[in-house]
Amino acid sequence: MNRIAAFATGHARLAWILALLVVAIGSAMAVWAVRERRDDERLSRLRIEAQRSGVELMSQTLNGNIMGSLSLLGMTDEEVRGDALGTFPPNGPRVSRLLEAVGRSHGAEGVFIVGGDGRIRSSWDMGGKPSTGLDVRFRPYFQTSMKGHDNVYAAVSLARGDRALYFATPVRAMAGRNAEAVGTVVARTTLSQVDSLLQGRSDVALLLSPQGVVFASNRPEWIGFLAGQPNPERLSAIRALKQFGAMFDRAEPSILPFAVEGGVVDLGGRRHAQAASTVTWNDPYGDWSLVLMEDLTRTVPAGESLAVGLATAALLLVFCGLGLKMLHSHHAQVLAARRLEDYAAAQAAGAERKTRRAESALLFQRARSTRELADAFLAECHRIFGALQGLIYADDGSGDGVFHLAGRFACDAATPPLLAPGEGLLGQCVAERQPRILDVSDAQAWTIRSGLGSARPAAVMMAPLLLDDAVLGVAEIAVLDPPDPLVHGQFMEMASLLALNLEIQRRHRGAVADTREALS
Repeated sequence: MNRIAAFATGHARLAWILALLVVAIGSAMAVWAVRERRDDERLSRLRIEAQRSGVELMSQTLNGNIMGSLSLLGMTDEEVRGDALGTFPPNGPRVSRLLEAVGRSHGAEGVFIVGGDGRIRSSWDMGGKPSTGLDVRFRPYFQTSMKGHDNVYAAVSLARGDRALYFATPVRAMAGRNAEAVGTVVARTTLSQVDSLLQGRSDVALLLSPQGVVFASNRPEWIGFLAGQPNPERLSAIRALKQFGAMFDRAEPSILPFAVEGGVVDLGGRRHAQAASTVTWNDPYGDWSLVLMEDLTRTVPAGESLAVGLATAALLLVFCGLGLKMLHSHHAQVLAARRLEDYAAAQAAGAERKTRRAESALLFQRARSTRELADAFLAECHRIFGALQGLIYADDGSGDGVFHLAGRFACDAATPPLLAPGEGLLGQCVAERQPRILDVSDAQAWTIRSGLGSARPAAVMMAPLLLDDAVLGVAEIAVLDPPDPLVHGQFMEMASLLALNLEIQRRHRGAVADTREALS
């Protein structure tokens, strides 16, 4: 300490040069850190928005009403089946009316039935130009459908040059999804729904084919552009598909002015956050991609990071000017302030935990049955901890020594209805009367599934529902992030509340039964 003081006093100019260098480096690092943090926040939000948009796009296409209507026709309608098999004459009155009704109710431009040989048997077209007799067996949507898969095929019409979606589903030999495909029901729509969805999404929204072709975008000038530099083999394969009409008839295709690789990318000298989600249309060439981009120079203003940088520079300059003794005093004050902040944060966290516990207790008290109580508990776990899945087993009072499934959250229908003590990890939790936290991030047994795919939870928390040493049930939830001691403590508090309310309901049922017995 004395050596530093002596150096600063004897070499004042050099000391100030070093101080100014520290100020410059510190302020630059502060600007960078603030910008990176804000960039990460915006990128995280954009990824969530991309996933939501992907779900919405799937709900309008492969999982939408038009596909549902076509699938129902292909599985259940005898005349549609007979038309595909060739046992009924083409364009029969009822089939024609049926195709027109489906087309008009869903805004389709055309609806047609394809036989197993790939020729269109019956058709309806909004423009009055039926396509009966055309051979479409080379079309990917027909080939995929004949393999038993619903699919959405996007293509550019060679005749009209417009972009269209083809919804195709198998015509089954008999009712049932596993029956053999004997033909295909197809509906053709415009891309208006997709275009409308992209218009309201972020600064840039792109729908990319498996080949990296921009098929739809809220920047129309980019439709037909390629993501990444194409080699001759890739370009030849795209042209051979004939899926994109005349887009690639010219010698050199246009290339997107940015890389589609996620994260933060540069576009025209401006930083953009980029996120993507998968669109599964059962395209034989792979999944499509929905890409969203947000202009960070718009949503993360430079003024915020510059202000932090200037404030940091001023603070560092003050620290350097005060000297070693003042710096030491200030450091002690900073440590005291941090301890005070930690104490205040701990108090605030405790108050929030108590508030959540009170809210949960009130919600549990309103439950009228064990199932309502279990559902309320799992809903609260989802709200508070972000639980992805959950199970509640409880004693139904029958005295059979096993616990019955009282409630479940986001679990499949194959969940066992009964649980015996010692059966599996959850049953062992009951037998030992001890809570468990399982790290399942690398395990294959736990998987969270949704319409978009699957993900593995980070941990599974289990807790026996104990009251006065009596086991009333057991609770299990899967969470996406590893729980810290505070989260686990909150979970145990909620489990205790659940056990208390289970006992209250049990006693209430007993009192009601005793009253009825006395009255009878």
